[in-house]
Amino acid sequence: MNARNDLLFDNSVQCTLLQCGHFAKTSAAAFDDGDLVGFVSAYCPPSEPHTLFVWQVVVAPQWREHGLGKRMLHWLVEQADCLHCTRMVTAIAIKNTVSWSLFDSFARDIGALPVKSFVTPLDRDQQNAPKEYLLRIAPLPNCPDVFMGDPLDDLRAGHSHIPAMRRWLD
Repeated sequence: MNARNDLLFDNSVQCTLLQCGHFAKTSAAAFDDGDLVGFVSAYCPPSEPHTLFVWQVVVAPQWREHGLGKRMLHWLVEQADCLHCTRMVTAIAIKNTVSWSLFDSFARDIGALPVKSFVTPLDRDQQNAPKEYLLRIAPLPNCPDVFMGDPLDDLRAGHSHIPAMRRWLD
């Protein structure tokens, strides 16, 4: 791999190394001739052990529109350390059409229901309009027999790691 790789330029080197070390079993990397061309950083939050939270999906420009991001997501949910996960969660900026397309396509592939909810709080005068949505996809393919019931029940019942979203659901 090249010493300098612009694929992950938005994260500090320390952050990327921590993600690779702490979340190695729930993340994926794709290489082409020794060059990093794709990376998925994900983890299972301690308060939601059956959730695979996808922090970041990045694909090198020359590999975009070839399905690499989606193939990495499919590969990831099939790994031993992700088999206990019943749902995938990610936060997506409202205008990030590439990410919406990726996760919608992944959900269609596995026959799951994508449910989005606000991440940022709304105020009455819309001064702080939401900038991101939290997207939940369930059930994952390794748990097809899990009864999901109302897709928002797990959000309402548990302690969400995003308090504003928790309040919005009540």
